[in-house]
Amino acid sequence: MNKSLNLFYILMLVFSSNLYAHEVKQTTFAFWDKPDVNLFYKLPKNINSNTKVLFIIHGQSRNADSYIDHWVSLAEEENVILVAPHFKRSDYRYFFLLETANSNGVINKNESGYLTNSIDTFFSFFKNKYKLDANKYSMFGHSAGGQFSHRYLMLSNNPKIDKAVFANPGWYTFLAGARYPYGIKDIPVTISDEGIKNFLSMRNTLMLGSKDTGSTSLNTSPGAMKQGVNRLTRGNNYFDSLIETTKENDIPFRWNYQLVEGVDHDFRKMSDAAAKILL
Repeated sequence: MNKSLNLFYILMLVFSSNLYAHEVKQTTFAFWDKPDVNLFYKLPKNINSNTKVLFIIHGQSRNADSYIDHWVSLAEEENVILVAPHFKRSDYRYFFLLETANSNGVINKNESGYLTNSIDTFFSFFKNKYKLDANKYSMFGHSAGGQFSHRYLMLSNNPKIDKAVFANPGWYTFLAGARYPYGIKDIPVTISDEGIKNFLSMRNTLMLGSKDTGSTSLNTSPGAMKQGVNRLTRGNNYFDSLIETTKENDIPFRWNYQLVEGVDHDFRKMSDAAAKILL
């Protein structure tokens, strides 16, 4: 009898561990003049007037499926549609720069390929498909996804963002100083004073792991190294620069800063912390 019970519990455990993966759906977004993007998504148990939308942006490993599987476990009882776009390396090599430039700073002159306003386009797709009342979405991006997210909200035209968490970005586009993509000098997208004000007034959170001080996959170009020797230092320097910008220009600053103690470059642990803000 005990052996039978043990077998039952083992089977239930295996079934439960795979349950989340079976709930994730996938669709290919092709209704634009850019390469197709696969969208992994998870619907809540019921869709109603209170249903929200959360976009989850993968890192350089492009493992959107792993990201959303973890977030499904965090949002099991939440009334939220989870969406994880997969930017294929072959089509979107520099997705973290919104395809506006390459890592050497060479500007992409084909503006039709830019990923500015891409998330808003995906949001409109889900809003129309499921007749959602929500007019805004939230966003989580880790590592290269954090790079994508902060540049997206900076460079897009009036993004419909409610709140966002940028976790452990490798490097940043500062609002002053350096040439793009390390700063906004000679930037290929027009940023108005009002756009900068809106960016700094958003309910964003810069989230850094206290142990994210390694050099694995770290951008070590001269421009990036000027931002700091590791991700933690770069994040602190970036946040401090935003504070200085708001002070100098008398702009309301609504960002939050959160240090996640004992965590390195781990998207799951950073997701756990971000879920407390975004869910």
